[in-house]
Amino acid sequence: MRMTIVFLLGVILLAGCDSNNDPSPTSTGDTASPSTAANSPGQLVRVLHNLDRTDPQCDGEHCARVSIEWITFEDQPELNQAIENRLAAVLVQQEGNATHDGTIEGLAEAFLADAADMAMGSQGWSLSARLSKESRRGDLLTLRIESHEYTGGAHGNPAVTFFHWDLARQQRLALDDLIVPGQQDTFWALARDAHTQWLDQQKLDQNFRDSWPFDQTDQAYFSEQGLVLLYNVYHIAPYAMGQPELTLRYDALEGVIRDTYLP
Repeated sequence: MRMTIVFLLGVILLAGCDSNNDPSPTSTGDTASPSTAANSPGQLVRVLHNLDRTDPQCDGEHCARVSIEWITFEDQPELNQAIENRLAAVLVQQEGNATHDGTIEGLAEAFLADAADMAMGSQGWSLSARLSKESRRGDLLTLRIESHEYTGGAHGNPAVTFFHWDLARQQRLALDDLIVPGQQDTFWALARDAHTQWLDQQKLDQNFRDSWPFDQTDQAYFSEQGLVLLYNVYHIAPYAMGQPELTLRYDALEGVIRDTYLP
């Protein structure tokens, strides 16, 4: 069924001088105005994008909806393309049977098309995602993608994905790229120890430990205390326990994580 979809795409330019707290969006229509601040070396100027779509044929309070917010950066074409590719990859994992062109806008349309095909069963369907800046450590920029999909049932499906980008080398980095070559076994041994400590802190019995064993994760970010490993729901714990985090302290990571990325 072909649908006409209400589309709102606002692009707002933000002079984000590497602040970890993104300003609240202020709508300026469909255009962006250049910043009057100088783009000094090492400074990243953020551009905020909003996409909000619903099915105009639905009049109730529980219409299917897509809401996506993400940032790109002035004068960073390779980074921006990688950001949009990564965000689309997160969304495509959650779409259904409708065809799409692989873009963020196309995936939003596909989600609404799937909801329309489900008719009354799609009431309350929603897909949301937000890509924001987590941190910057020298040339290492870390972005956080939080997504949530609801297509019926007891609850939705939340997920967090981290995106690391080396500004000097202009390339995306995986967690393995942050580890000193040959130190992977040491790194995951530290993670396993942190997992055991988490189990002990939660006072979880042997039955839980057997049912939800330790596993590796690709999701990680740097905090003030250390490198944090994040596990999405159902990975190492049931849904009710949320998204567990394991922190590997910096003093234990010397010689394990590349010096470039340590404080």
